[in-house]
Amino acid sequence: MKKTLLTGLTLLSFATMSMADVTVKLGTAVTTSEFDVEYGYLKDMVKPESERPESQKVHKTVTNGEFTLPVLSEGAAQYVIPMGQREYIIIYTNPGEELTVNVESANPLVYNITGSQLMSDIADLDTRSGELLDIFRTLSATGSPETAEVEKLKSSYDKIFTDYIKENPDASAVPYAILHLEGEDFMTAYNNMSEAASQSPLAIFLEPQKERVQKQLDAERRKAELMSGNVLAPDFTFNDIEGNPVSLSDFLGKWVIIDFWGTWCPWCIKGFPELKEAYKEYSPRLEILGVACNDEYDAWKNGVKKYDLPWVNVYNPEKKGGKLLEDYAVEGFPTKALINPEGVIVNITVGHNPKFFEIVKEHLSMAVPNE
Repeated sequence: MKKTLLTGLTLLSFATMSMADVTVKLGTAVTTSEFDVEYGYLKDMVKPESERPESQKVHKTVTNGEFTLPVLSEGAAQYVIPMGQREYIIIYTNPGEELTVNVESANPLVYNITGSQLMSDIADLDTRSGELLDIFRTLSATGSPETAEVEKLKSSYDKIFTDYIKENPDASAVPYAILHLEGEDFMTAYNNMSEAASQSPLAIFLEPQKERVQKQLDAERRKAELMSGNVLAPDFTFNDIEGNPVSLSDFLGKWVIIDFWGTWCPWCIKGFPELKEAYKEYSPRLEILGVACNDEYDAWKNGVKKYDLPWVNVYNPEKKGGKLLEDYAVEGFPTKALINPEGVIVNITVGHNPKFFEIVKEHLSMAVPNE
């Protein structure tokens, strides 16, 4: 649901500007008077990280309710204007274009753009999809929204972009709409994109996104395979807090929750109280094996102490999680895997999801306690 912001901005100086401008006009509801705008050529943004120019920003002060940004002259470019804690206006330009951005409100974000059909369409898509994002944020702020509500919102959100693609198959904003889709929806839209839409300056972002989506789909298929009830949990060995080697196979005969986490992950930490409740209720039939990933060693040791984690904790030293995360199809953190006493994977749940503990309760309540 979260609006995708194109990352890895490559930012240049304004040395190669044309005489064309982007004029940003702010309505009375917008009180911000200072803006730090990031900008750069699109062709640089998809380069490997080691080859990208350093990030640059330009500081703009609002005068008489507006400010201007000179348009880069050597190719399609991107400008990112922060409009609040979570909101951004992303502007795409071609050399020589004269654009006017009229911002009616920053919260909720409401704006329109003239001078470019591409940007006019994007502004409309952002405004309509932003309304749904605001509803989702409101629901999330009140606690854990009902799954049915979230799914309904997501379906409406996706429909905005899929309808646009269907109704405007040759439009330059089609790649922008595709970038807001996920999984199979992304792949379907990408594979059916018209030749005209593929000529959009934004199409340059699609290939890297396709690679990421394909990896995600592969991980989802791997996860489904792992949860078939027929797969033994891949064994692994890491050192515990005292430096002693600990293997998953050491716990055969017990139920095991593997908690893939990190001290840098707030949602991992948020789930500790529920993990502690499960550990207290089902121990010694249940063991929890905390596996710290993508963490600094000292931060992990301090975190185990700080959060008073009573179960077995081990440190995964592999960069970016290594093979272990591939073995368990870990797509995000926290991820929890439930392993039965025979060493078979029963469930893998991504994120802080209370339903995981309902699954644990269901399985362990049915299980016969060890004599």
